[in-house]
Amino acid sequence: MTRILTSIVVLVLIGLLSTGCQTYVNIPPQEKDTANHNPNGKTVRTVLALAVRAAIDDAGITGPVQVMFPENTNKLSYAQIISEIGDQAVSPYEEDVSRVIGIVFAKGVRIRGAKGEVDVARPIGDGIDQLVTVYLTWKPLSGWQADSVHTWRGVSIDESAPVTTSNP
Repeated sequence: MTRILTSIVVLVLIGLLSTGCQTYVNIPPQEKDTANHNPNGKTVRTVLALAVRAAIDDAGITGPVQVMFPENTNKLSYAQIISEIGDQAVSPYEEDVSRVIGIVFAKGVRIRGAKGEVDVARPIGDGIDQLVTVYLTWKPLSGWQADSVHTWRGVSIDESAPVTTSNP
């Protein structure tokens, strides 16, 4: 009986790994971790789209915003995530970003199995940005969904941190 259960668990794990499921993610990487750090994976793209949409909706932002993702997010991932967020999101790769009212920047992603967190800096007016954490959960049959948005008070956002992107 134990052998059968072990075989089933191994097969499920192999299936999850072969589908590209990212169950342990740290973006940006933490020192000496063994997590996945790829912002272009399917799970990370899905979580980023949901988190940015939730942060925008929670703030009541109605105008177009430029959306930035973690370092090493390629153009193909940008295009897919931006399209999932909707017309309000503008890619930094677009020629005319003058129509945007601010920048929404997904700065960090943490995924632990069926739980996820995304740190997002969003504009709140007068050139001031606000840091929020969007909490997400994965559920069988329905997939990932945003559960709540936590606003951090008294947190300054480091605008001097370098932002780099890579091409596909």
